[in-house]
Amino acid sequence: MATITKEVKLDPSVIPPLDASLLTLTEDESEFLHSSITNDDAELKARILEVQKEAYKEHPYPCIRAFHFVNLFMAVNPIYPEVLAAGKAGDTLFIDLGCCMGTDVRKLVADGYPAARVLGCDLRQSFLDFGYELFRDEDTCGIHFFPSDVFEVPYPGDSTPAPSIDVADVSDIVQLRGAVTHFYTGALFHLFDEQTQYALALRVAMLLKRAPGTVVFGRHQGLQEAGMIDDHMYRVRYGHSVASWPEMWKKVFAEVESPEFAETRIVVQAKLTEGFHRKQLGARRQTNMLVWSVKIV
Repeated sequence: MATITKEVKLDPSVIPPLDASLLTLTEDESEFLHSSITNDDAELKARILEVQKEAYKEHPYPCIRAFHFVNLFMAVNPIYPEVLAAGKAGDTLFIDLGCCMGTDVRKLVADGYPAARVLGCDLRQSFLDFGYELFRDEDTCGIHFFPSDVFEVPYPGDSTPAPSIDVADVSDIVQLRGAVTHFYTGALFHLFDEQTQYALALRVAMLLKRAPGTVVFGRHQGLQEAGMIDDHMYRVRYGHSVASWPEMWKKVFAEVESPEFAETRIVVQAKLTEGFHRKQLGARRQTNMLVWSVKIV
């Protein structure tokens, strides 16, 4: 069984200070945030900076420093249009694991995916609270957000699909076993070593519905050649490549289903794109991000 090694507390000496100049938004991001938060540019920027300051005190992640909590990375994944169309057309269930402040899933709902079938899950309740603070929609947001630890999903464990799920009653990700048709996770896998990433993928697979069209997709730091990431904060992290990432998922589904299932029903797409710049990281070099999807056919 894969060994699970969770995050360790950072040494304060390696945490770079905040830099407001790193806030840059695409036209789509600016349009969405203006429509969802405020049309006033100054007010929008002030709210983003205030939430960032509070969140960084508690969780000084590079993605918070670089304002990735207001970027729309899910929507630019190549498989996003297919996921969105399926959500509009059918009986689906979507979860964003490690959703942080929930910007991506709010955009998903704004694009037409039914809010009643969308879940946002993060390990930390505080990130969900920061999302409500940013969007000021705790009383109006139709998305069900809840805190849970995916590593608490038993493996090996019961693979029987969960009974009919009332999304509003979900309080533990274990309740979703065998039920999720669309599963997104951004900037999560790259936080861990190789064995822990495999253990995470096994648990994701336990939550997926075994039906054609089921998709898990995301983005995280990757490497040209798989190996350990040269981490400027001295964390022990593994970087998959375009070649090793599909191999991992084939191995996962061979284990949770069968080698035949893995070879005939799993389609993996992965590509490297530009990631953090050195200024964003406060580090030595630019990174690459692995953008990917895994589909059951």
